[in-house]
Amino acid sequence: MAKKESAPKVHPDLSKEHADFLHKYFADASKEELLEAFIAHLAKEHALSHAEVNVLLAEAKQHQQTLLPVNIFQTDALSSLEAIVKYLKENKGLTFHGIAALLKRDDRTIWTTYAKARSKMVAPFHLPPSKYVVPAVIFAERNLSVLETLAHHLKTTLNLSLHDIAILLNRDDRTIWTVCHRAAKKLGVRP
Repeated sequence: MAKKESAPKVHPDLSKEHADFLHKYFADASKEELLEAFIAHLAKEHALSHAEVNVLLAEAKQHQQTLLPVNIFQTDALSSLEAIVKYLKENKGLTFHGIAALLKRDDRTIWTTYAKARSKMVAPFHLPPSKYVVPAVIFAERNLSVLETLAHHLKTTLNLSLHDIAILLNRDDRTIWTVCHRAAKKLGVRP
C-alpha cells in the first residue's frame, strides 16, 4: 500500500501557491537553515539587527519555558508570590536574578520572598500534572496583585467560572469574586 503524502498545512492568510512554495522550499531545510532564513526575514522586513533578533529569541525561549502549573497556588502555607518564586527556583532551576528579571521585581525582593517561602515550606513542590498552566510573564505587570492577575487570567483567557477558579486555587468563592471584581475595576473592564 502506497503511503499518502501529507498535504502542507495552509495558513489562512496564505494563498495555496504561496503555501506550496514554502512547503517545497523548506521541506528539506535543517533547523539551522530555517532559523537563518527567519533571522534574515526579520532583519530585512522589520529592520532588526542580528543582536536584536537574538535578544527577542532569547526572551521568547525564556517565556516559553516558564509556565506555572496552577496547582502550585493550592497551598495554604504560601502566598501566591512565594509559591511562584519557590517553584521557579526549585523546580525550574532559575536564579534569583532570572526570576527577578522575569517578574520585573528587585533581586532582593525575590531573595527575601524565597527565604520566607523556604521557612514556611521546606520540602520542594511534588505536583501531579496540572490541567492548567499560566505563563509566569503575566505576573510582571504590577498594576494588579498576584492573586488578582492569576484569577483575572484564568477567567478571561481560559474562560473558567469563578467557582472553578475557587476550586482550582483552593480559595473561597467569595474571595475569588472579590479578587476578580477588584481586578476588573483596576483595569477598567466589565467583570
